[in-house]
Amino acid sequence: RLFQRKMATLGMDPDTQKTDDQEEDLWSVILNDVAASSARSRPQVTKTLLVLGDVNSGKSTLIDRLCQISKSHPIGGKFPLSGCSLEYRFIDVQDEETDDLLDRMGVWILDGVVWHSQLLPFVLRRESLAHTTVMIVVDLSQPWGILESLERWAEVVRKHIQSLHIPDRELRELEEKTVKQFQSYVDPEEPTVPTASEGDNVTLPLGETTLTCNLGMPIILVCCKSDTVVQLEKQHGYKDEHFDFIQQAIRKFCLHYGAALFYVSMKEDKNVSLLHKYLIHRAYNLPFKEAAWVVDRDAIFIPSGWDNEKKISILYDHMKHISPDEPYENIIMPPKTSQPESEVGALEAEDDQVFLMTQQAHMVRSPKTTAATPAAAAVAKSPVARPSPTAAKTTTTDGPDGKPSGETVLANFFNSLLSKKQTGGKGTGSMRGSRSEARNEAAAELDRMQSKKPGTKS
Repeated sequence: RLFQRKMATLGMDPDTQKTDDQEEDLWSVILNDVAASSARSRPQVTKTLLVLGDVNSGKSTLIDRLCQISKSHPIGGKFPLSGCSLEYRFIDVQDEETDDLLDRMGVWILDGVVWHSQLLPFVLRRESLAHTTVMIVVDLSQPWGILESLERWAEVVRKHIQSLHIPDRELRELEEKTVKQFQSYVDPEEPTVPTASEGDNVTLPLGETTLTCNLGMPIILVCCKSDTVVQLEKQHGYKDEHFDFIQQAIRKFCLHYGAALFYVSMKEDKNVSLLHKYLIHRAYNLPFKEAAWVVDRDAIFIPSGWDNEKKISILYDHMKHISPDEPYENIIMPPKTSQPESEVGALEAEDDQVFLMTQQAHMVRSPKTTAATPAAAAVAKSPVARPSPTAAKTTTTDGPDGKPSGETVLANFFNSLLSKKQTGGKGTGSMRGSRSEARNEAAAELDRMQSKKPGTKS
């Protein structure tokens, strides 16, 4: 039928003899039709995901997991690139029914230092702004820095968009598209209410704090390492009201920017697959039927358009000792250290010449000592010749008859041998006499000790 329809389009009878020129025109029409059909099924413009966040917030690990879910091959093979100022990945977008490859979403990961935002012109340009999704990643294991990090990276994106000098009309269209998406969200768990006619398009007005900072592009906020809430309880004494206070502050931020919120854990594989589905849904407008989930404090999911101020106020009922109006930094404070690193002063080494002059002045002021003989100096300087406290105590112990005991005699004998070794045998006559007497006393003491052995007669 397709063949006959194409021939009828060309004004040809299927039963008539075709010429070579007519056959070429027929196949050209068929190929053009197939190419046009394929182009309609594929996205006209490649979508882009820009990932922002502080150092060690879990950006690269999260994107690697999303690439694994989509069965995308990493750029670096088994060892994906990391630690660069601007990393690149891609996520394969497949049709859920046929598993056909629809597109490849380019993923750019900016390093966690704000100074590297100078590389944003290579990623976020005027013509690609309408096809870019921004993902801001924060570390839930350090909740005291979450709000500051969110405001810092959101300000980076806002300033970069201003630097693009987009015409007001074009920028207003992007903002209206974001508002329309937020207002047209339908909760899958709520029953659908039939309208008066198919042409009616009823939308609820926005709240006072909703989309007050409209950047004109989809934003997804991801809190990584949600499994560390148990450690925050044990190590820092956090309670349920602290986690509720953190959640309400983050949700208020998301409401200002119209962003979606995810609590994910790569360690326990929580909400990672759900994040992948929602990302594809926002970028390519594919069906998504998952409802919001706020029951589990470590697996929260709030799509863009679901939340409002009334739903956030439900958390206030569980905050008995904390006011939601308190500044974030007054409630969620960093842990105190015993001695902050900033208070430790740097130790400066003293100059050599100043040190030597100080020692010289000290030697001049100190009293002079008398010089000792070379032999006495040699004995005094020798560590072996210095008697130990035990030896000194032994030499002062006498026997019951007033004479030196056996241990005293032996100690004197060995000390004399040590003195002989130190002086090298060059002593005076009195020293030789004392050594001879010590030797005789030692021999007599040995004989007396042998005579006291059991079995010998005294």
